[in-house]
Amino acid sequence: MSRIRNLIAAAALLASAATLQAHAHEQRYQRPVDKTVRYQGGRVSIENSFGEVNVNDGAAGEVDVHAEVRASTQELENAIKVEIGGSAAGVTIRVVYPEKIRNASFSVSLDVTVPPNAPLSIKNQFGSTSVDGTRGPVDITSRQGSVSVQNVSGSQKIDNAFGSIDVADVRGDVILRNANGSIEATRVAGTADIGNRFGSVQVTDVRTLILKNSNGSVEAHGIRGAASIENAFATVDVSDVAGELKVTAQNSKIVASDIRGPATITTTFAPIELEKVHGPAKISGSNANITISDVHGPLSADNRFGLVTAKGIRGPVDIENENGGVTVKDVQGGAKVRTSFGSVFLKDVRGAIEVENQNGAIAVGIAAPCHDTHLRTSFGPIKVELAAGGYNVNARTSFGSVNTEIPMTNMRSTGETLTGTIGNGGCKLDLVNSNGNITLEQE
Repeated sequence: MSRIRNLIAAAALLASAATLQAHAHEQRYQRPVDKTVRYQGGRVSIENSFGEVNVNDGAAGEVDVHAEVRASTQELENAIKVEIGGSAAGVTIRVVYPEKIRNASFSVSLDVTVPPNAPLSIKNQFGSTSVDGTRGPVDITSRQGSVSVQNVSGSQKIDNAFGSIDVADVRGDVILRNANGSIEATRVAGTADIGNRFGSVQVTDVRTLILKNSNGSVEAHGIRGAASIENAFATVDVSDVAGELKVTAQNSKIVASDIRGPATITTTFAPIELEKVHGPAKISGSNANITISDVHGPLSADNRFGLVTAKGIRGPVDIENENGGVTVKDVQGGAKVRTSFGSVFLKDVRGAIEVENQNGAIAVGIAAPCHDTHLRTSFGPIKVELAAGGYNVNARTSFGSVNTEIPMTNMRSTGETLTGTIGNGGCKLDLVNSNGNITLEQE
Protein backbone atom coordinates (compact mmCIF):
# COMPACT_ATOMS: atom_id res chain seq x y z
CA MET A 1 0.00 0.00 0.00
CA SER A 2 2.82 2.42 0.79
CA ARG A 3 4.26 1.89 -2.70
CA ILE A 4 0.85 2.62 -4.25
CA ARG A 5 0.49 5.78 -2.17
CA ASN A 6 3.97 6.89 -3.24
CA LEU A 7 3.11 6.33 -6.91
CA ILE A 8 -0.15 8.29 -6.55
CA ALA A 9 1.68 11.15 -4.85
CA ALA A 10 4.36 11.16 -7.53
CA ALA A 11 1.71 11.17 -10.24
CA ALA A 12 0.06 14.18 -8.60
CA LEU A 13 3.39 16.02 -8.53
CA LEU A 14 4.02 15.19 -12.17
CA ALA A 15 0.54 16.43 -13.08
CA SER A 16 1.30 19.66 -11.24
CA ALA A 17 4.56 20.03 -13.14
CA ALA A 18 2.76 19.35 -16.41
CA THR A 19 0.28 22.10 -15.58
CA LEU A 20 3.15 24.49 -14.98
CA GLN A 21 4.68 23.54 -18.32
CA ALA A 22 1.35 24.04 -20.04
CA HIS A 23 1.45 27.65 -18.86
CA ALA A 24 5.06 28.16 -19.95
CA HIS A 25 3.96 30.58 -22.63
CA GLU A 26 2.64 32.79 -19.85
CA GLN A 27 6.14 33.30 -18.35
CA ARG A 28 6.32 36.85 -19.64
CA TYR A 29 8.51 38.17 -16.85
CA GLN A 30 12.19 37.26 -16.71
CA ARG A 31 14.99 38.42 -14.45
CA PRO A 32 18.66 37.39 -14.58
CA VAL A 33 20.72 36.97 -11.43
CA ASP A 34 24.51 37.02 -11.79
CA LYS A 35 27.03 36.78 -8.99
CA THR A 36 30.63 35.65 -8.49
CA VAL A 37 31.64 34.41 -5.02
CA ARG A 38 35.19 33.89 -3.79
CA TYR A 39 35.79 30.22 -3.03
CA GLN A 40 37.59 29.71 0.29
CA GLY A 41 37.24 25.95 0.49
CA GLY A 42 34.50 23.58 1.60
CA ARG A 43 31.50 22.32 -0.32
CA VAL A 44 29.55 24.07 -3.07
CA SER A 45 25.87 23.41 -2.28
CA ILE A 46 23.09 24.05 -4.79
CA GLU A 47 19.36 23.71 -4.13
CA ASN A 48 16.58 24.30 -6.65
CA SER A 49 13.07 23.25 -7.71
CA PHE A 50 11.17 23.70 -10.95
CA GLY A 51 14.16 24.37 -13.14
CA GLU A 52 17.37 22.96 -14.53
CA VAL A 53 20.76 23.03 -12.83
CA ASN A 54 23.92 22.95 -14.95
CA VAL A 55 27.40 22.83 -13.38
CA ASN A 56 30.75 23.05 -15.16
CA ASP A 57 34.33 23.47 -14.02
CA GLY A 58 35.63 27.01 -13.97
CA ALA A 59 38.41 29.15 -12.62
CA ALA A 60 40.17 28.27 -9.39
CA GLY A 61 39.21 30.39 -6.40
CA GLU A 62 35.72 31.47 -7.48
CA VAL A 63 32.17 30.25 -8.02
CA ASP A 64 30.27 31.97 -10.81
CA VAL A 65 26.45 31.85 -10.77
CA HIS A 66 24.03 32.81 -13.52
CA ALA A 67 20.31 32.35 -12.81
CA GLU A 68 17.27 33.03 -14.96
CA VAL A 69 14.04 33.65 -13.05
CA ARG A 70 10.88 33.29 -15.13
CA ALA A 71 7.30 33.84 -14.01
CA SER A 72 3.88 34.54 -15.46
CA THR A 73 3.35 37.55 -13.15
CA GLN A 74 5.68 40.32 -12.11
CA GLU A 75 4.67 39.88 -8.48
CA LEU A 76 5.74 36.21 -8.56
CA GLU A 77 8.94 37.03 -10.44
CA ASN A 78 9.90 39.52 -7.70
CA ALA A 79 8.95 37.04 -4.96
CA ILE A 80 11.32 34.30 -6.15
CA LYS A 81 14.71 34.73 -4.52
CA VAL A 82 18.12 33.35 -5.49
CA GLU A 83 20.28 33.31 -2.37
CA ILE A 84 24.04 33.11 -2.95
CA GLY A 85 26.59 33.22 -0.16
CA GLY A 86 30.11 32.13 0.63
CA SER A 87 32.26 31.47 3.71
CA ALA A 88 35.20 29.36 4.81
CA ALA A 89 32.75 26.43 5.07
CA GLY A 90 31.80 26.66 1.40
CA VAL A 91 29.44 28.31 -1.06
CA THR A 92 25.64 28.01 -0.90
CA ILE A 93 23.27 28.66 -3.81
CA ARG A 94 19.58 28.32 -3.00
CA VAL A 95 16.40 29.20 -4.86
CA VAL A 96 13.54 30.20 -2.54
CA TYR A 97 9.97 30.13 -3.83
CA PRO A 98 6.84 31.60 -2.20
CA GLU A 99 4.96 29.07 -0.10
CA LYS A 100 1.66 29.43 -1.98
CA ILE A 101 1.53 29.82 -5.74
CA ARG A 102 -1.79 29.58 -7.59
CA ASN A 103 -2.70 29.83 -11.25
CA ALA A 104 0.79 30.85 -12.29
CA SER A 105 3.76 29.38 -14.10
CA PHE A 106 7.38 29.82 -13.08
CA SER A 107 10.86 28.32 -13.31
CA VAL A 108 14.43 29.13 -12.35
CA SER A 109 17.44 27.79 -14.26
CA LEU A 110 20.92 27.80 -12.72
CA ASP A 111 24.23 27.76 -14.59
CA VAL A 112 27.15 27.47 -12.18
CA THR A 113 30.89 27.15 -12.68
CA VAL A 114 32.95 25.88 -9.78
CA PRO A 115 36.66 25.40 -9.04
CA PRO A 116 37.72 22.07 -10.54
CA ASN A 117 38.43 20.28 -7.25
CA ALA A 118 35.53 21.68 -5.20
CA PRO A 119 33.20 19.10 -3.62
CA LEU A 120 29.69 19.51 -4.99
CA SER A 121 26.23 18.89 -3.49
CA ILE A 122 23.08 19.39 -5.58
CA LYS A 123 19.39 19.01 -4.69
CA ASN A 124 16.85 19.51 -7.44
CA GLN A 125 13.38 18.45 -8.51
CA PHE A 126 11.11 19.03 -11.48
CA GLY A 127 14.11 19.92 -13.59
CA SER A 128 17.16 18.36 -15.20
CA THR A 129 20.59 18.33 -13.53
CA SER A 130 23.93 18.13 -15.33
CA VAL A 131 27.55 18.17 -14.20
CA ASP A 132 30.45 18.30 -16.66
CA GLY A 133 34.21 18.45 -16.20
CA THR A 134 34.53 18.75 -12.41
CA ARG A 135 37.25 16.93 -10.48
CA GLY A 136 35.85 16.82 -6.96
CA PRO A 137 33.33 14.44 -5.37
CA VAL A 138 29.71 15.00 -6.41
CA ASP A 139 26.51 14.24 -4.44
CA ILE A 140 23.22 14.72 -6.31
CA THR A 141 19.67 14.21 -5.03
CA SER A 142 17.00 14.65 -7.68
CA ARG A 143 13.32 13.98 -8.20
CA GLN A 144 11.23 14.19 -11.36
CA GLY A 145 14.16 15.19 -13.55
CA SER A 146 16.99 13.65 -15.54
CA VAL A 147 20.56 13.63 -14.21
CA SER A 148 23.66 13.69 -16.43
CA VAL A 149 27.25 13.54 -15.17
CA GLN A 150 30.05 13.58 -17.75
CA ASN A 151 33.84 13.76 -17.81
CA VAL A 152 34.40 14.01 -14.06
CA SER A 153 36.91 12.80 -11.47
CA GLY A 154 36.32 11.72 -7.88
CA SER A 155 33.49 9.72 -6.36
CA GLN A 156 30.00 10.37 -7.69
CA LYS A 157 26.80 9.69 -5.73
CA ILE A 158 23.44 10.15 -7.44
CA ASP A 159 19.97 9.49 -6.00
CA ASN A 160 17.04 10.05 -8.35
CA ALA A 161 13.42 9.05 -8.94
CA PHE A 162 11.09 9.44 -11.93
CA GLY A 163 13.94 10.51 -14.17
CA SER A 164 16.91 8.99 -15.98
CA ILE A 165 20.53 8.85 -14.78
CA ASP A 166 23.34 9.03 -17.34
CA VAL A 167 27.00 8.97 -16.28
CA ALA A 168 30.03 8.68 -18.57
CA ASP A 169 33.80 9.11 -18.38
CA VAL A 170 34.10 9.00 -14.60
CA ARG A 171 37.59 8.70 -13.15
CA GLY A 172 36.49 7.28 -9.82
CA ASP A 173 33.72 5.26 -8.18
CA VAL A 174 29.99 5.85 -8.69
CA ILE A 175 26.99 5.07 -6.50
CA LEU A 176 23.75 5.34 -8.48
CA ARG A 177 20.23 4.90 -7.08
CA ASN A 178 17.05 5.35 -9.06
CA ALA A 179 13.39 4.38 -9.18
CA ASN A 180 10.99 4.60 -12.12
CA GLY A 181 13.78 5.74 -14.42
CA SER A 182 16.59 4.28 -16.49
CA ILE A 183 20.30 4.22 -15.59
CA GLU A 184 23.18 4.26 -18.06
CA ALA A 185 26.81 4.12 -16.92
CA THR A 186 29.67 4.19 -19.42
CA ARG A 187 33.44 4.25 -18.95
CA VAL A 188 33.77 4.25 -15.18
CA ALA A 189 37.35 3.83 -13.96
CA GLY A 190 36.27 2.59 -10.53
CA THR A 191 33.44 0.56 -9.03
CA ALA A 192 29.89 1.10 -10.26
CA ASP A 193 27.44 0.43 -7.40
CA ILE A 194 23.97 0.60 -8.97
CA GLY A 195 20.47 0.15 -7.59
CA ASN A 196 17.22 0.64 -9.49
CA ARG A 197 13.54 -0.27 -9.60
CA PHE A 198 11.09 -0.12 -12.49
CA GLY A 199 13.73 1.05 -14.95
CA SER A 200 16.33 -0.42 -17.27
CA VAL A 201 20.07 -0.43 -16.50
CA GLN A 202 22.84 -0.33 -19.10
CA VAL A 203 26.49 -0.59 -18.05
CA THR A 204 29.51 -0.52 -20.36
CA ASP A 205 33.22 -0.44 -19.57
CA VAL A 206 33.47 -0.26 -15.77
CA ARG A 207 36.10 -1.70 -13.46
CA THR A 208 33.85 -3.53 -10.99
CA LEU A 209 30.06 -3.86 -10.99
CA ILE A 210 27.61 -4.26 -8.12
CA LEU A 211 24.06 -4.05 -9.47
CA LYS A 212 20.62 -4.60 -7.95
CA ASN A 213 17.52 -4.04 -10.05
CA SER A 214 13.91 -5.18 -10.29
CA ASN A 215 11.24 -4.86 -12.94
CA GLY A 216 13.71 -3.53 -15.47
CA SER A 217 16.12 -5.10 -17.96
CA VAL A 218 19.88 -5.20 -17.29
CA GLU A 219 22.66 -5.01 -19.88
CA ALA A 220 26.28 -5.14 -18.69
CA HIS A 221 29.24 -5.39 -21.06
CA GLY A 222 32.96 -4.80 -20.68
CA ILE A 223 33.46 -5.33 -16.93
CA ARG A 224 37.19 -5.21 -16.18
CA GLY A 225 36.86 -7.03 -12.85
CA ALA A 226 34.13 -8.90 -11.00
CA ALA A 227 30.39 -8.40 -11.58
CA SER A 228 27.54 -9.09 -9.14
CA ILE A 229 24.02 -8.68 -10.53
CA GLU A 230 20.57 -9.12 -8.98
CA ASN A 231 17.33 -8.68 -10.87
CA ALA A 232 13.68 -9.72 -10.98
CA PHE A 233 10.97 -9.85 -13.65
CA ALA A 234 13.22 -8.67 -16.50
CA THR A 235 16.10 -10.00 -18.59
CA VAL A 236 19.81 -9.89 -17.76
CA ASP A 237 22.30 -9.74 -20.65
CA VAL A 238 25.96 -9.71 -19.58
CA SER A 239 29.18 -10.25 -21.54
CA ASP A 240 32.92 -9.58 -21.52
CA VAL A 241 33.54 -9.92 -17.77
CA ALA A 242 37.21 -10.18 -16.82
CA GLY A 243 36.58 -11.52 -13.30
CA GLU A 244 33.99 -13.55 -11.44
CA LEU A 245 30.33 -13.27 -12.43
CA LYS A 246 27.46 -13.77 -10.00
CA VAL A 247 23.85 -13.40 -11.18
CA THR A 248 20.88 -13.95 -8.87
CA ALA A 249 17.44 -13.41 -10.38
CA GLN A 250 13.78 -14.31 -10.24
CA ASN A 251 11.54 -14.65 -13.28
CA SER A 252 14.39 -13.30 -15.38
CA LYS A 253 15.99 -14.71 -18.52
CA ILE A 254 19.80 -14.77 -18.19
CA VAL A 255 22.15 -14.51 -21.19
CA ALA A 256 25.87 -14.50 -20.33
CA SER A 257 28.99 -14.92 -22.47
CA ASP A 258 32.75 -14.41 -22.44
CA ILE A 259 33.27 -14.70 -18.70
CA ARG A 260 36.97 -14.93 -17.87
CA GLY A 261 36.45 -16.06 -14.29
CA PRO A 262 34.04 -18.34 -12.42
CA ALA A 263 30.32 -17.96 -13.16
CA THR A 264 27.47 -18.55 -10.70
CA ILE A 265 23.97 -18.02 -12.09
CA THR A 266 20.57 -18.58 -10.49
CA THR A 267 17.10 -17.76 -11.80
CA THR A 268 13.52 -19.07 -11.87
CA PHE A 269 10.75 -19.37 -14.45
CA ALA A 270 13.03 -18.21 -17.26
CA PRO A 271 15.81 -19.74 -19.39
CA ILE A 272 19.57 -19.50 -18.85
CA GLU A 273 21.99 -19.26 -21.79
CA LEU A 274 25.69 -19.37 -20.90
CA GLU A 275 28.74 -19.65 -23.14
CA LYS A 276 32.49 -19.04 -23.07
CA VAL A 277 33.34 -19.31 -19.39
CA HIS A 278 37.06 -19.41 -18.60
CA GLY A 279 36.56 -21.05 -15.23
CA PRO A 280 34.12 -23.21 -13.30
CA ALA A 281 30.38 -22.63 -13.72
CA LYS A 282 27.56 -23.26 -11.24
CA ILE A 283 24.05 -22.91 -12.65
CA SER A 284 20.64 -23.20 -10.99
CA GLY A 285 17.23 -22.76 -12.59
CA SER A 286 13.64 -23.95 -12.59
CA ASN A 287 10.66 -24.11 -14.91
CA ALA A 288 12.73 -23.30 -18.01
CA ASN A 289 15.61 -24.61 -20.11
CA ILE A 290 19.33 -24.24 -19.38
CA THR A 291 21.83 -24.13 -22.26
CA ILE A 292 25.60 -24.11 -21.57
CA SER A 293 28.58 -24.28 -23.90
CA ASP A 294 32.35 -23.79 -23.88
CA VAL A 295 33.18 -23.93 -20.16
CA HIS A 296 36.90 -24.13 -19.28
CA GLY A 297 36.38 -25.85 -15.95
CA PRO A 298 33.97 -27.97 -13.93
CA LEU A 299 30.23 -27.52 -14.55
CA SER A 300 27.52 -27.93 -11.93
CA ALA A 301 23.89 -27.48 -13.00
CA ASP A 302 20.64 -27.85 -11.09
CA ASN A 303 17.23 -27.53 -12.74
CA ARG A 304 13.54 -28.32 -12.36
CA PHE A 305 10.85 -28.70 -15.03
CA GLY A 306 13.15 -27.83 -17.94
CA LEU A 307 15.84 -29.21 -20.22
CA VAL A 308 19.57 -29.02 -19.54
CA THR A 309 21.94 -28.95 -22.52
CA ALA A 310 25.73 -28.73 -22.13
CA LYS A 311 28.55 -29.08 -24.63
CA GLY A 312 32.22 -28.24 -24.87
CA ILE A 313 33.00 -28.64 -21.16
CA ARG A 314 36.72 -28.86 -20.25
CA GLY A 315 36.18 -30.39 -16.85
CA PRO A 316 33.82 -32.76 -15.05
CA VAL A 317 30.05 -32.29 -15.31
CA ASP A 318 27.55 -32.69 -12.45
CA ILE A 319 23.92 -32.18 -13.45
CA GLU A 320 20.79 -32.72 -11.37
CA ASN A 321 17.39 -32.26 -12.96
CA GLU A 322 13.79 -33.11 -12.19
CA ASN A 323 11.07 -33.54 -14.76
CA GLY A 324 13.37 -32.64 -17.62
CA GLY A 325 15.81 -34.18 -20.07
CA VAL A 326 19.60 -33.80 -20.12
CA THR A 327 21.91 -33.64 -23.15
CA VAL A 328 25.69 -33.54 -22.67
CA LYS A 329 28.32 -33.56 -25.44
CA ASP A 330 32.09 -33.16 -25.66
CA VAL A 331 33.23 -33.33 -22.03
CA GLN A 332 36.91 -33.55 -21.09
CA GLY A 333 36.16 -35.00 -17.66
CA GLY A 334 33.57 -37.31 -16.19
CA ALA A 335 29.80 -36.84 -16.16
CA LYS A 336 27.35 -37.38 -13.31
CA VAL A 337 23.67 -36.95 -14.17
CA ARG A 338 20.53 -37.37 -12.09
CA THR A 339 17.06 -36.71 -13.50
CA SER A 340 13.50 -37.97 -13.79
CA PHE A 341 10.71 -37.94 -16.36
CA GLY A 342 13.12 -37.05 -19.14
CA SER A 343 15.69 -38.64 -21.44
CA VAL A 344 19.46 -38.49 -20.94
CA PHE A 345 21.82 -38.28 -23.93
CA LEU A 346 25.60 -38.34 -23.40
CA LYS A 347 28.26 -38.37 -26.12
CA ASP A 348 32.04 -37.91 -26.23
CA VAL A 349 32.50 -37.94 -22.47
CA ARG A 350 36.18 -38.57 -21.66
CA GLY A 351 35.79 -39.67 -18.07
CA ALA A 352 33.72 -41.85 -15.76
CA ILE A 353 29.95 -41.75 -16.33
CA GLU A 354 27.19 -42.13 -13.76
CA VAL A 355 23.51 -41.67 -14.68
CA GLU A 356 20.52 -42.08 -12.37
CA ASN A 357 17.20 -41.70 -14.16
CA GLN A 358 13.56 -42.48 -13.52
CA ASN A 359 10.86 -42.79 -16.14
CA GLY A 360 13.20 -41.87 -18.97
CA ALA A 361 15.53 -43.29 -21.59
CA ILE A 362 19.35 -43.22 -21.44
CA ALA A 363 21.56 -43.11 -24.55
CA VAL A 364 25.33 -42.94 -24.07
CA GLY A 365 28.21 -42.87 -26.53
CA ILE A 366 31.44 -43.66 -24.67
CA ALA A 367 34.67 -42.27 -26.09
CA ALA A 368 37.97 -44.16 -26.05
CA PRO A 369 39.81 -45.05 -23.95
CA CYS A 370 37.33 -46.84 -21.73
CA HIS A 371 35.91 -45.37 -18.50
CA ASP A 372 33.84 -46.80 -15.68
CA THR A 373 30.17 -46.36 -16.60
CA HIS A 374 27.12 -46.84 -14.37
CA LEU A 375 23.64 -46.34 -15.85
CA ARG A 376 20.31 -46.87 -14.10
CA THR A 377 16.74 -46.09 -15.17
CA SER A 378 13.15 -47.31 -15.22
CA PHE A 379 10.33 -47.17 -17.77
CA GLY A 380 12.70 -46.39 -20.62
CA PRO A 381 15.39 -48.10 -22.70
CA ILE A 382 19.17 -47.95 -22.18
CA LYS A 383 21.36 -47.76 -25.28
CA VAL A 384 25.16 -47.75 -25.13
CA GLU A 385 27.57 -47.18 -28.04
CA LEU A 386 31.15 -48.24 -27.33
CA ALA A 387 34.35 -47.19 -29.02
CA ALA A 388 37.52 -49.25 -28.58
CA GLY A 389 38.31 -50.33 -25.04
CA GLY A 390 37.96 -53.17 -22.58
CA TYR A 391 34.87 -53.57 -20.37
CA ASN A 392 33.54 -55.90 -17.75
CA VAL A 393 29.83 -55.90 -18.53
CA ASN A 394 27.08 -56.45 -15.98
CA ALA A 395 23.62 -55.68 -17.34
CA ARG A 396 20.17 -56.60 -16.07
CA THR A 397 16.58 -55.56 -16.57
CA SER A 398 13.08 -56.64 -15.78
CA PHE A 399 10.14 -56.60 -18.15
CA GLY A 400 12.60 -56.18 -21.03
CA SER A 401 15.61 -57.77 -22.72
CA VAL A 402 19.38 -57.26 -22.88
CA ASN A 403 20.91 -57.39 -26.37
CA THR A 404 24.44 -56.88 -27.70
CA GLU A 405 26.03 -56.72 -31.14
CA ILE A 406 29.53 -56.53 -29.63
CA PRO A 407 31.51 -59.79 -29.31
CA MET A 408 32.25 -60.86 -25.72
CA THR A 409 34.19 -63.51 -23.93
CA ASN A 410 32.87 -65.32 -20.89
CA MET A 411 29.41 -64.18 -21.93
CA ARG A 412 26.39 -65.36 -19.97
CA SER A 413 22.88 -64.33 -20.92
CA THR A 414 19.38 -65.15 -19.70
CA GLY A 415 17.56 -62.65 -21.87
CA GLU A 416 17.03 -60.26 -18.96
CA THR A 417 20.64 -60.39 -17.77
CA LEU A 418 24.02 -60.23 -19.51
CA THR A 419 27.56 -60.54 -18.20
CA GLY A 420 30.80 -60.82 -20.10
CA THR A 421 34.07 -59.20 -21.11
CA ILE A 422 34.66 -56.87 -24.03
CA GLY A 423 38.26 -56.84 -25.24
CA ASN A 424 40.66 -57.27 -22.34
CA GLY A 425 38.18 -55.91 -19.80
CA GLY A 426 39.27 -53.46 -17.12
CA CYS A 427 36.53 -50.79 -17.07
CA LYS A 428 33.17 -51.38 -15.43
CA LEU A 429 30.01 -51.19 -17.50
CA ASP A 430 27.08 -51.59 -15.11
CA LEU A 431 23.60 -51.23 -16.62
CA VAL A 432 20.42 -51.57 -14.55
CA ASN A 433 16.89 -51.15 -15.89
CA SER A 434 13.33 -52.02 -15.13
CA ASN A 435 10.48 -51.98 -17.61
CA GLY A 436 12.81 -51.38 -20.56
CA ASN A 437 15.38 -52.92 -22.91
CA ILE A 438 19.16 -52.61 -22.77
CA THR A 439 21.18 -52.50 -26.01
CA LEU A 440 24.95 -52.53 -26.58
CA GLU A 441 26.27 -51.37 -29.96
CA GLN A 442 29.67 -50.72 -31.53
CA GLU A 443 30.30 -47.05 -32.27
